[in-house]
Amino acid sequence: NTIMANIFDNPAFQFLQRPSMEDFLKRCQQRFNRFGLSDADINDAIKSACDFFNIPMPRMIQDLTNAQNGQTMFMNWDRGSYYDDVLCFNMQQLINMNVTNKEAFSLVMTHECGHRVLQNTQFPGVANGQWESELCPDFFMGCRAGLWNMSSIEKVAMGLLLTNGSPSHPEGTLRAMFIRHGRYVAPEMHRRGIPLTIQNLVNEFMAFRNQNLYEIQNLQRKYYRF
Repeated sequence: NTIMANIFDNPAFQFLQRPSMEDFLKRCQQRFNRFGLSDADINDAIKSACDFFNIPMPRMIQDLTNAQNGQTMFMNWDRGSYYDDVLCFNMQQLINMNVTNKEAFSLVMTHECGHRVLQNTQFPGVANGQWESELCPDFFMGCRAGLWNMSSIEKVAMGLLLTNGSPSHPEGTLRAMFIRHGRYVAPEMHRRGIPLTIQNLVNEFMAFRNQNLYEIQNLQRKYYRF
């Protein structure tokens, strides 16, 4: 009996055992709820995104994973203030977009914090620059990944690459393109001694947008009449 007990206690034997249904369900719950992220992880990931822009934490963080039609998004009421901002996330939506770790989650929160930084910015373009207002935070997300050497950006870009467009959001091919440009150009700007201010980054975004305006408008014709 002692010998058998020692065998059962052996880690190699435990590794070969099939997981119990309880363990299996626990792993599924972790993956489909928060892929193992604790409240502290989520708070830290959002703070890291805020620190990139040197802005305060949002007034509220809401987990909408189990809410009907819950979306990952930024909400605010006063465009001149950071102190009424709310960041919302839906983990299932993010998993569907290939966002499955803390770094990738923080990059998505960088996009949402990009909206916070741009909340008082009006872009040119169709529908009052609706697509541009999404592509610029994507570009910021790429900038952070390039400057901070965050490899999960490829996972995020690939997840977005497969998404369809709509009147409110650009097609995934465009989003991935702007992310990858940000990842390349921000370190290059830094190398050349160009101050990485929000205005300088927006100027670079607009220059790249203008270079690709024909492609952007060609894709927009699927969703807008012009």
